[in-house]
Order: sequence, then C-alpha cells, then structure tokens
Amino acid sequence: MTKISAICILAVASLMAVPAYAADFVMKVSSPAPLTDIDPLSAWMRAFETGVEKASDGRIDVQLYPSSQLGAIPSTVEGVAMGTIEMTLPSIGFFSKLDPRFQVLDAAGLFDNEHHASATLSDPAVMKQLSEFGADANVEPLVVLTSGQAFTVSINPIESSADFKGIKLRTGGATPLLNQPMEALGAAPIALSLGEALPGLQTGVIDAATINLSVAVGFNFADVAKHGTYIPGKFTMIGGVVSRDFLAMIGPDLEAILREQALGARKVYDAKIDDATKALEGAWTKAGGQIHHISDEQAFSLGVTNAVANVLSQNPRMAKDFELLKDAAARHR
Repeated sequence: MTKISAICILAVASLMAVPAYAADFVMKVSSPAPLTDIDPLSAWMRAFETGVEKASDGRIDVQLYPSSQLGAIPSTVEGVAMGTIEMTLPSIGFFSKLDPRFQVLDAAGLFDNEHHASATLSDPAVMKQLSEFGADANVEPLVVLTSGQAFTVSINPIESSADFKGIKLRTGGATPLLNQPMEALGAAPIALSLGEALPGLQTGVIDAATINLSVAVGFNFADVAKHGTYIPGKFTMIGGVVSRDFLAMIGPDLEAILREQALGARKVYDAKIDDATKALEGAWTKAGGQIHHISDEQAFSLGVTNAVANVLSQNPRMAKDFELLKDAAARHR
C-alpha cells in the first residue's frame, strides 16, 4: 500500500467515525394503539414522521412510541399538558378533563363514514374551531382522525339494542356524550384506558369494551372476547394533541411544517381506509372472532340521538360547537 493510499483510507475512516448532527428538536409521539401495516392511523403516523423530518431538513426528529410505551393514556395526556411529551394520540374523550369542549367530538351521528369524517375534519372552519380546544391547558389538537367505526368486543354476542342492557361496558373516556347514549340503552359505562380493557375482560371487571377493529386485532382481543359488534353512526375519534410549549419552542417556521405535514399525511390515511377495513375484518375472523351488526339500527340510532340532544341541551357552548360540526358535515355530505 502506498503512503497516499493509506492517508486516503485514514481520511475516509475518520469521516465515517464522525457522528451525524443531532436534530435541533425531538418530538415524541405516543399512541396507545400498536403500529401495523394495515390501519390508516398507523399510516398517518408514519407519513407524518417522514414528512416532518424531510420538510424540516432533519431539524425535528419525530420518534413514534406505539402500544403505550410512554405510559397509560392518562399519563401521556398529562405529559403533553406538562410539556414532557410533545404529542399523544388517544381517544378524544380522554382530553375532556383538560377542556370539556373536546367531548363534542364523541357525539354519535355526525359522520356517515370515515371518508366523510376526514373531509369534515379537514374543513377550514372546523380546523379553526378545533385549534381553540385545550388552550387553557396548554395543548392543541394538531389533527383529529377517526380510527375505524366503533367496535364493541364482548364475551357474549351483542346483536340488538336490548343486548346492551345490564352489561358493564368499557368506554374511551368519562364524557356524557360518550356514556349517556350507552346508559340510555341500559349499559353501565366504565371509563378504562386501553391498556386496562383486555385484563378487564379477562377478570370480569367488564363484559364488553368499545374500541376499534385495529386495536381488537393488534392486541388479540379475540382470544378473550370473540364477539365484535359495529356501533351504528359512531366512530373511534383520535385526537393528535400537541404541547403548545413545543410549538412555541420550535418557532413559527417549523410549526408551519408540523401543521402542513399533519394535514398532508391525511392523503396516505384516506387511501388506507377501505382496504384497511377489509383486511382487519379478515384478520379478526381468521383469529376466531365474529362480526355482528345491530339488527334494530333505527331504534338504536333514535335512542342515541335523543341522548345526545339531551346532553347538548344542558351545555350551550357544546351545542354551539356541535352545530358548527354538523353544518360542516352537511357541506361535505
């Protein structure tokens, strides 16, 4: 080996040993749900991660923590409010303690399907409305997504409104708009975090759990509760809520990138919706699960609608938020 060759080799080796520059900011994104190659929420998270890192030229390092790796839902919600976690994506009802306005998104009957929901939640008037949620708690919903039609897994089959009577039902939060419609059907709602749902079914703490199909498949719920029932007019609402301290810290240019990429990732999300439903239903039945539909859907929907109207009648602020969402839903129908 010549002296020049040796020098070149040493130079290349020294360059390889230099560590890559660290990002200016780390954005930890927590989710209670598992990351899969099937469901749209996972697709959104991956697209958001890739888009932000590319658009920011690596200045923001987005780190995804699925399956409650950063803690149970209440802990991650508190973490975002305190600024120790930059973003979390649980069911929207878990943010109602930070701001009661969040619970309006739990109202059943707003959306016809997930495509309709996505178009409505992307409406500029709706996005402006949602940006106000959580201000006093120092948080903001960067994105709101559906994660499948609401799906109740149960020990015994639920096939009609009457089958809800007397069951202990896990719901995704302690909000009236989520729980009073179930109470009107005779169920006893119990607010449990996602990590408590499967053990709750195993031990008899609950008889059924309203989740979504991607979670039911991802966490093998069919091993414990093989019956799954779609809830008419109700979708699992996911709030991608971010710390306002983090938005302020990264500055307006990078904040604009986050908002742009959160909206842009919807394209990947939307493209997954239909195929994901078919794939998840196939995976559920392959695992031994069964799929049921409510036989008296009209009676079910009427009972739910009346319960929602009753809750709204007692809260003028929530009623106003609901009307704005309802008007936007009509525009995109």
